[in-house]
Amino acid sequence: MRIKRHSIYTRKGNNVLCEVPITITQATLGAELEIPMVDGIKETYKIPEGTQTGTKFTLRNKGFKSVNSSSVGDFVFTVTVQTPKRLSKEQRDLLMQLAKTMNEQPPVKKRGLFG
Repeated sequence: MRIKRHSIYTRKGNNVLCEVPITITQATLGAELEIPMVDGIKETYKIPEGTQTGTKFTLRNKGFKSVNSSSVGDFVFTVTVQTPKRLSKEQRDLLMQLAKTMNEQPPVKKRGLFG
């Protein structure tokens, strides 16, 4: 038997693995995510505030059933925090205000090739 690769899910034994992208605000403030399962349903999972890229979360017994026993694998997802590439002026200003409250140095404005 051959198992066809899936674009979202990876199988490791009876466990299902996948990556779930989240926004910077979801990672910072925490959020309830709807995780798409292999069978098409969605499970709600609450991630805590301060979640970092690469953090793994496990939904127990949501993987594949074993052929020779009654055991069921887990569904493990890894979050990836997506940093926005383009910001509006308002969004940029808000982030700069946040950086100041956190004692971060604001970013240096880019200059042209000749200054």
